[in-house]
Order: sequence, then C-alpha cells, then structure tokens
Amino acid sequence: MKSGCLIARKLGWAGALCLAGALLIMLASSDAAWSQGGPGAEGLLEQVHRDAGITCARCHGEKPSEPVPTAVCAGCHPNVKEPSPSGDLHNPHDSHMPFPDCSSCHHAHKPSENQCNNCHNFEFKMR
Repeated sequence: MKSGCLIARKLGWAGALCLAGALLIMLASSDAAWSQGGPGAEGLLEQVHRDAGITCARCHGEKPSEPVPTAVCAGCHPNVKEPSPSGDLHNPHDSHMPFPDCSSCHHAHKPSENQCNNCHNFEFKMR
C-alpha cells in the first residue's frame, strides 16, 4: 500500500477513522471547546459579563488565557465582604480560610465551585 497517510498505512483505514473519531470526541468535550459560549454557557460568568456589555479584554487585558487578578474583580465588586443584603446567615467572602484569588471559586468558562463545601455543607448560590 503506497498511497494514503502514514497513520492509515500503520493502523488501516478503519483504525485511522476510529482514532480520528476519538480525537474529535476528546476535543469537543474539553473546556476549551466550549469557552466561547457553547452549550450550557448561559449560567457562566463569561455569559453574565457579556450580557452586561463587558468585553473579555476589559478584565483579562492582553492576556486572555490568564485568570483575572483579584484586584481587577474588586474594581467592580468592592464590597463582597460586607453582610449580604439578602440576609444570608454567612457571607462566604468573609471566611476564616484565606482564598487568595477570586478564581479559587469563581470561574468564567466553567461552573464556579463552592470551596467552603470541602469542609462545610453550605447552600450558597454560586455565580
């Protein structure tokens, strides 16, 4: 067999198609594949900010692949440690644990995580 790609010659056409299918599934299921508003993005911070007219560059600057620094978040969200206006019993931002960055819990391109629930059982609505 002198024609065709090297993978097809080594694996046979059926094996090459199977490998291509597996690679396609892996790519489609990765976080990067959905980071620009794919299915289920409506509850993600990226969509909430986009709906508010906030561009990626406003927070990320020229480094879109880097997490947003906490100081940038605090520019728009300065009072997160104050008591909640909704009357919640506990404010997770006024924690006994030192979470150094907002991105410890809040993620733009995947669901945010309630890090408090590693030890507690709180019912915080994550954004």
